[in-house]
Amino acid sequence: MIAAYDSHQPMLFLLRDEQLATYRLSRSQPFTRAGLYSFLSPDGHGIKLSEKPVLVNGPDFMADMSVFPDERHNVFFMEGYVYVDDASAIRKFVRTDGSWIKDGREIKLPKDFSSTEIVRCGDHDVASLVGVETSRYMVLGERSSQQDWLAQVGVRKLFRKFNEPFLISGDYGVCAFPLLDHRRWHTTLGIARLDRSGVRTFSLPYPEFEIANDNLSFSKDGCYLMLQGTWLGGEAPGNTHLLAVQAPECRR
Repeated sequence: MIAAYDSHQPMLFLLRDEQLATYRLSRSQPFTRAGLYSFLSPDGHGIKLSEKPVLVNGPDFMADMSVFPDERHNVFFMEGYVYVDDASAIRKFVRTDGSWIKDGREIKLPKDFSSTEIVRCGDHDVASLVGVETSRYMVLGERSSQQDWLAQVGVRKLFRKFNEPFLISGDYGVCAFPLLDHRRWHTTLGIARLDRSGVRTFSLPYPEFEIANDNLSFSKDGCYLMLQGTWLGGEAPGNTHLLAVQAPECRR
């Protein structure tokens, strides 16, 4: 499922298996656009809207979709559940019989921090929080600071060695973040991959790579990496690069 939104009309477009459905909304939707799945869920069965739209043309895909009725908060769809950042805490909702109900405890946010992304890294949900001049990261569901999974696998050690990134991004349970030079903020010295096996670091085939977008994406098998930026003496900035990962499990 692919979703697109036209704020001027306002119209919603859903594409599935080369079939296009067009819907009309009564008013514009104030999307925050925070996070990869802040609008449409990974499985295509959940969507964030303040109202149920009216079908104009095409098959009615909304008939078997669940609308998460929110327009003011950062929303992050996961597989079968959703996190909502209401500026003071992160709350979890689960989908039951086509509706959403609150589930579990509230995760208090540090003062003046809000979530920019929540992704599944292996078996853990990791939230990237941004403040005025710094970032923080927390594993949702951990009840004790002694159970800090990010510290256990070595992520926080990397944060001390390199500049702390703006966010941890990813998909398919495979997450990533850039290893940033302390002296030159945007210069990337390597890439860290975070999944069920823990954290691994990889060098780049460029002498000095200047990252243009913090959203890094590994393929489902972890053998390809997509990133944006340029290297010293290279082409125009902002180009997209698809790199093959040199690792034993990818040599087949």
